[in-house]
Amino acid sequence: MSDDRHAGNVLLLRTACITLLIGLVLAWCLVGTHAMKLPVALEFFPKPDKLLSSHLDFLMMTMLLFGIYASKITLPIWVQWPMAIGSITNPTAFLIEAVGIPNNPVVGIAIMISITLTTFGYGMAAIKIFRSSLK
Repeated sequence: MSDDRHAGNVLLLRTACITLLIGLVLAWCLVGTHAMKLPVALEFFPKPDKLLSSHLDFLMMTMLLFGIYASKITLPIWVQWPMAIGSITNPTAFLIEAVGIPNNPVVGIAIMISITLTTFGYGMAAIKIFRSSLK
C-alpha cells in the first residue's frame, strides 16, 4: 500500500474513485427527480434538494481527495483513514435525509462522529502539507 508512486496515499486515490462513482450515480438520480420528475424517483427521494446536496458533497470530497493525493506529500495512515471514512459518511448524511429516514439520536451521533473524523483528517492533512511546504 505504500508504493512510492502513490507517496503512500493510495487509500486517498481509491476513496476518491469511490466517491466519484457515487456522485455519478447520484447525478442520474437527480435527473430522475429534478429534470424528469419521475414518480418512482420522487417516491424514493422525497427530499430531492438533499439529494443535490449529497451529490455535490460527494463531488467536493472527490476533488479534495484527488488534490491532496496529487500533492504527493506522504500522509500517515491515521490521517488518511479519517479522511476516507469522512469523505463517504459526510455526504451520506445528506443522502439519508434525501430518502426520508427520520432523524433520531443514533443518526445524530453518527453524523457528529462523521463530522469529527472528517475535520480531524482533513485538518491534519492541511497542517502536514503546509508544514512540508516550509521545508
